[in-house]
Amino acid sequence: MLAQTFNKLKHIQNVTQLKLPLLFFGFAVWVSFPIVGIFPLLLTIQLDLLRVNKRTSKFLSLNNLILLLVVLTVAIYVSSFDVFADTKVYLDIYNNLDRNSPWDNRIAQQRFEVGLFLFFSVIHYLSNESTFWCLFAFALFNNSIIVFYISKKLSPRYYPTLLIILFSTYFYYSQVFYMRQFMALVFVLAAIINMESSLILFSIFSILAVFSHTTSVIYIFLAIFTQLVFIFSQWFKKIKWDKKDKMLVYLILIVILIILIYVGLQIYDKPTVIYKYVNNIIDYVPQEQVSRSLQTRVENNDQRDIDSFEITIFRTIAIASLGTFMLARSHQKISPKILSLIAIYIVSLLQILFILVTGFNQRIVYLFLAFYGLFFCIGLDDKKLSQTNKIKNFALVSAITIFMAAANVFNFTVIQVNMGDIVGWSFFDKQPMSMSLFDYIIYFWQSM
Repeated sequence: MLAQTFNKLKHIQNVTQLKLPLLFFGFAVWVSFPIVGIFPLLLTIQLDLLRVNKRTSKFLSLNNLILLLVVLTVAIYVSSFDVFADTKVYLDIYNNLDRNSPWDNRIAQQRFEVGLFLFFSVIHYLSNESTFWCLFAFALFNNSIIVFYISKKLSPRYYPTLLIILFSTYFYYSQVFYMRQFMALVFVLAAIINMESSLILFSIFSILAVFSHTTSVIYIFLAIFTQLVFIFSQWFKKIKWDKKDKMLVYLILIVILIILIYVGLQIYDKPTVIYKYVNNIIDYVPQEQVSRSLQTRVENNDQRDIDSFEITIFRTIAIASLGTFMLARSHQKISPKILSLIAIYIVSLLQILFILVTGFNQRIVYLFLAFYGLFFCIGLDDKKLSQTNKIKNFALVSAITIFMAAANVFNFTVIQVNMGDIVGWSFFDKQPMSMSLFDYIIYFWQSM
């Protein structure tokens, strides 16, 4: 029987024919090690989507059923996170919601970031004050939006690949630690994918993002700015310029670029200078408590993250791959959505350099560290442009994406095996790789 199976594999003419055997293999891995099994299951969906003349899946389809299993697996895994530091602060607020309102806590009063606590109040009421349901519902809510909405909107045909990279990014699983920021960035991404299609949805998600974490304002403004740049570029193309006008415009752009490079070099050579300018900007922050907190960090230059933050080989591969995708993609028919992601990518690189030079808090680049898997849509298809815009060097883009996904999964698996060495940041009592599907079910029911 085994010989017959290998004989059939020899005669496979298209990679999509591997879908069925890979599906059974994926379920076998998922039953034994659920958090690892989600990767071959997602790959199964990807092979299905690559079929020629593939029709749009119905809501009740095998692919969506697999996605539901993936979301539930990730949600249970995330909810087993060690409770300490920031997570404990959030759970303390959650446990006091029977006596206090969502606005009656220090974070909501000083920063107006009430979005997470409004969500908590609903879960607190529906779950009869269950702490486990607080973590589980949080993970289920955010990961459902990412899997069923954001990823599919970013790349209708290649979203499983985006999810493979996303779910194999270890920093992504710090979502129950950076709760407010994680929820805010989910809303930011939801806003960006609607910036071309619906102004109402863009506005709603933007407001939700800002009231979940005020730093979202930076990304919302960046998205609006890129939209304006896109509109201006379209207007710019319609104008008939003579050679002298074009030369003047290009000269101005070159001068601006030189000034930016010079300022960047000055900041790099004299990092203390940046603190002075940041201090002056922070003075305009309307939330006085936030302003004081930031100014204290800036003035002290404690470099608390200089040792913990580093550029690993996997982050380097991600940064280089996305840079390659930006160069490979045709710039003439780029959409505002993709342009916004490219702008966020560039800003994230500047943030990473800022951390490396100054040792400032690594959470300022959390959007890239946790969600860079979704940024790979820059090199893959876009719903609006898939019929009109062929990606240059698509073979190169595909090869880099496959390599990135494989490298990321390997890195993630290694980290899970060595989970006992990570203080605080662990799942399932530092034994995530020994937990089978049966253990997941038992953990879930006992936690309820």
